[in-house]
Amino acid sequence: MNNLSPLLNVLQKSIRSSGKKIIRDFDEIEKLQSSVKQTKKFIEITRSNLENDITQTLNRIKPNLSIKHSDEKKEEDCWLINIIDSLKNFSRGIDSFYINISLKEKNKINTSIIYNPIKDEIFYFQNGLGGFKNDYRIRVSERKKLSESIVSIYSVTNEINENYVLEKFRTILKSKNIETRESGSLSHDLCLLVSGKIDCLIYSSKNEEKNSYINLILSESGGIKNELDLLETKFFIVSNKYIGKIIKEMIQNKYES
Repeated sequence: MNNLSPLLNVLQKSIRSSGKKIIRDFDEIEKLQSSVKQTKKFIEITRSNLENDITQTLNRIKPNLSIKHSDEKKEEDCWLINIIDSLKNFSRGIDSFYINISLKEKNKINTSIIYNPIKDEIFYFQNGLGGFKNDYRIRVSERKKLSESIVSIYSVTNEINENYVLEKFRTILKSKNIETRESGSLSHDLCLLVSGKIDCLIYSSKNEEKNSYINLILSESGGIKNELDLLETKFFIVSNKYIGKIIKEMIQNKYES
């Protein structure tokens, strides 16, 4: 990891140490799927233990900074954490879940780490240094044809307007025979995008911090962001430099017609 800053080197070692502690718990969750009540309690304990471990680590690295969750009131300088994204995947023994840590300084997110402990995949992004997966550089794909592309869709289950529009998006993409995927984890989809494994991701978010962290990931991996406003909801189409523009125009033309 010679290409990474001292901060990222410390973070990657710490998050790996914390993440590996829940592998045994994840294996146990897979065995508990027949007992909903027992699984729920076990997951709460696992998540709490993981958060405590990560909090202690971040306090050692930068003791002067507060630690915030994505839905809390933010400060100009702070750590931002998402302990398990997606908790639903984790609770069902699905390995598409991630631990997210970002550093916000001078009101700007300039460092982010995304870690999957089951696959031992760790993604690093730092302003001006690029994006990495484990020990190699990553970039978005160069695919230009929709027929060769894969588009992922991420939705929040309790957002009625958002899901209504996204269902329209699914119909449009299906009518054009475009391959789609839905993992249930925004972090998972972003990691696939910046690794060139998918070519476009469609999602909606009102969370400024989340959008800021995604902007960092895109800028360091060659991705771009397009926006659409429909039913008073802002949708984002993040992609390589070709596919997102095509899909945005396709959706706009369909709605206008």
